[in-house]
Amino acid sequence: MKLVIQIPCYNEEENISAVLESIPKKIKGIDKIETVVLDDASCDNTSAIAKSFKGTDVINSNKIGLAKIFNLGIKEAIKRKADIVVNIDGDNQYKASDIEKLITPIINNEFDIVIGVRPIDKIKTFSPLKKFFQKLGTFIVKTISGYEIKDASSGFRAYSKNAILNLNIFNNYTYTLEDFIQASSKNLKIANVDVEVNSQLNRKSKLFSNIYSYIIKQGCTLIRFFIIYRPFRFFGFISSVLFVCGLILGLRFLIYFLTSSGAGHIQSLILCSILLTASFIVFMMALIGDLFTINRKLLEDIQYRLREKEYKN
Repeated sequence: MKLVIQIPCYNEEENISAVLESIPKKIKGIDKIETVVLDDASCDNTSAIAKSFKGTDVINSNKIGLAKIFNLGIKEAIKRKADIVVNIDGDNQYKASDIEKLITPIINNEFDIVIGVRPIDKIKTFSPLKKFFQKLGTFIVKTISGYEIKDASSGFRAYSKNAILNLNIFNNYTYTLEDFIQASSKNLKIANVDVEVNSQLNRKSKLFSNIYSYIIKQGCTLIRFFIIYRPFRFFGFISSVLFVCGLILGLRFLIYFLTSSGAGHIQSLILCSILLTASFIVFMMALIGDLFTINRKLLEDIQYRLREKEYKN
């Protein structure tokens, strides 16, 4: 079996050496290990340092962002005919010695995606507010995806061949949430494995400027995913709320109209008409969104077959 370890990074000259030095050279059940550094247009010596390590390949991109650089790594792994892909961040947050623990469920053909679960409560560099929102985000993703997710934002993950052939990350911000949603729609099996983290300085994140920016971006990302992957449920819920509100106002007007002259309550009738019309329009959006979902699944099936053909060739 071939294992490809991909390391997405941006301006990590202080950490990339430690990450590459900690990559295990041999793992039980793995015949070949290849390491690929995905340098997203770093302005420092990240790329040069990575190239100095024997057996490490460096792929440079033109500042395309974390999600797209991850996607680039997946495409590269398919070209290399990887049986397993491990993604580990270039900031040396995770202990690479846990890679064997991470890939064991995949080697045993038990799961398609394995998440490295960090001990969030024990990480001293995480503020109480950050820990709270990490847990809240994980709970939301767990609810939406239907999986027992324990660390939704972890960048330490392992993917089977089946998973990399199925995944298609389109989001520009981050891949960490989208692959859960996609895995759910494609019936991929996900496991959680506890991992350790290295002690880190409380440095500024390169992905977001502050915790509030992170919350807003992740919130918008989740809403977008829900619209794309669950359009009928999303728009259907909104349509139902509008319909019920309109119906209540319509009944209110009807009661006053039958029991009195109805004078002074024409506003309820007007608002009722607006809400019911809006409900109908949103319901049509739900139907159209559902048709797009069917079309997306057909296209993803074609993409899977093309990737599988590329993998075999």
